[in-house]
Amino acid sequence: MSTPDPGWQRGLQDASPYLTVGIQLAGTMLVYIGLGWLVDRWLDTQPAFLIVGSVVGMVAFFVQLVRLTKELSSRTTRQAKPNDQEDDTDASGSGAAHGQGSDS
Repeated sequence: MSTPDPGWQRGLQDASPYLTVGIQLAGTMLVYIGLGWLVDRWLDTQPAFLIVGSVVGMVAFFVQLVRLTKELSSRTTRQAKPNDQEDDTDASGSGAAHGQGSDS
């Protein structure tokens, strides 16, 4: 019997934070649209609250998108930082690299 290839497990582990993004974003929209639809049925005001729920859902969608993007970006940066740390300090430590040469 052969041992399982750890490469695919590592790939799945690396991809796991990104797998739920679509579900979270779709769920955000659906919750607010669904609430608007329910309030419209309850108050018999169709489609007023459905439209309000859609707009609020879109705003919540973009807020959630920005939040998730920042969170996933910071995770990626943290994971890559130990390997790139020496390169960053060399580039940032040099005054000439930032246009601050000794031409004065």
